[in-house]
Amino acid sequence: MHPSEAAAQANLVQRYASLGALAGGISKSKRGMAFNQLIADALQRDGIDAEADARGPRGEVDVAFFYEGTWYLLEAKWEAAPIDADPIRKLHDVVNERRPGSMGILASWSGFNESALRRAAGTRNLILFDRTHIEALLAGVATAQEVLSASNRAISVLGDERVSLATLLRPRRPSEAPIILGVPDGFTPAAVAAPNGLDAEVLAYGDGIKGLASHEDRLLITVEDGVVELEPRHLRVRRRLELTRCEGNMFRDSDGSLLVARHGGVVRYGHDGVGVAAGGYGRTPMIVNGMDGLPWFLDRSTTNWLGNHPGHLVAPGPDLGVDQRYSCELPATSCVNACWMQGYTFLILGEGNSCVVDVSTGKFVWIVTPVGRPHGLIRLNETRVLVTGWNRHLQVAVIDTESGWTSQPAAVNLAGHVGDAVMLNNSVVVVAGAPVNSSTVVPVVARLDLEQLIGSIQP
Repeated sequence: MHPSEAAAQANLVQRYASLGALAGGISKSKRGMAFNQLIADALQRDGIDAEADARGPRGEVDVAFFYEGTWYLLEAKWEAAPIDADPIRKLHDVVNERRPGSMGILASWSGFNESALRRAAGTRNLILFDRTHIEALLAGVATAQEVLSASNRAISVLGDERVSLATLLRPRRPSEAPIILGVPDGFTPAAVAAPNGLDAEVLAYGDGIKGLASHEDRLLITVEDGVVELEPRHLRVRRRLELTRCEGNMFRDSDGSLLVARHGGVVRYGHDGVGVAAGGYGRTPMIVNGMDGLPWFLDRSTTNWLGNHPGHLVAPGPDLGVDQRYSCELPATSCVNACWMQGYTFLILGEGNSCVVDVSTGKFVWIVTPVGRPHGLIRLNETRVLVTGWNRHLQVAVIDTESGWTSQPAAVNLAGHVGDAVMLNNSVVVVAGAPVNSSTVVPVVARLDLEQLIGSIQP
């Protein structure tokens, strides 16, 4: 994403948070007009020409836009309580007065009561959006094109005017085997033959592996269309989440909900369905281990010259846009991962150099990153971390954040496509690559014995 587009996306979320707080002394009536413009600007960001507060002889339309051969008339409501049937009736009348084939969208921040839902069920040219749809659009978690196309299909094919965000973003044809247990055909450690290399136990493989996390004795593997759970002890795989266009590692929160990155934000999946945990980022954020085991986000967006704009650690708040941001000191383009160490101190893993920063004071020190193309990061204790990277083969090293000491990298007989690394009982599990022939490297999930690995790393 271009830096100016990244700034515009972040600004949408900031404006949304300000409207929620009635910041700047804005009244509730003026908030309504600002809300209309905010939605129009989000559509504009995604390349849809939208007009806010369009006035004509037959009344005013909050937001009007044209998409895929259809005119849409959107009515936006920001009320304290779920709206009743009256706005449904009024919008239905407005749409029926317009050109045949026009569609209405009622976007209600507070949702809909039963009378509104009954009224909407009798129409076939109205779509209902609630707060989750609105926030997904503003945060960049879903594009306007995704939401509109899926909603239009739902009402046209299924006759459903109110489809949850989870359903809209669910894959229509999820892959039957996103990961395959075992070793890919053609791979042997000898194909890598790293000098003094350790052999890893390959657990599973798949071209769509996007990230890795762990919980208790299970692995949670992000794939292109969701999250799958792998129990290495029983060699069993099951689906945990169906969601298109997932990226990076996911995070299991203390309440059992799952967080996964998508486009410019983070989606939370729990008992109440899918919602938006964070957004407005110009690059897909990373979910990192924050203070006291809470999820934080690593924002690597650039809004100025790419060489000097720092990345940011983000401590999410209770609502979208209500968060705390701390500079990583490293340039955003150099940040690859982060984790909490102790107190207010974090390690920011970077290309070439890493940074230990105290977010309460802003004080920081540099540490040379001991592996090439770093990505994986595991906190071993309050002062030491294990990092993974690669240079012709997988490399694993230790950093002491207190003294600045770094070990020589240990070599592992795996190749490129290095990704996340996690602890699982007494093992280190990594995403790396397995060469199956001279031109093909398959992404794999592989396990290394922690004691053997640490023993091979020399001070």
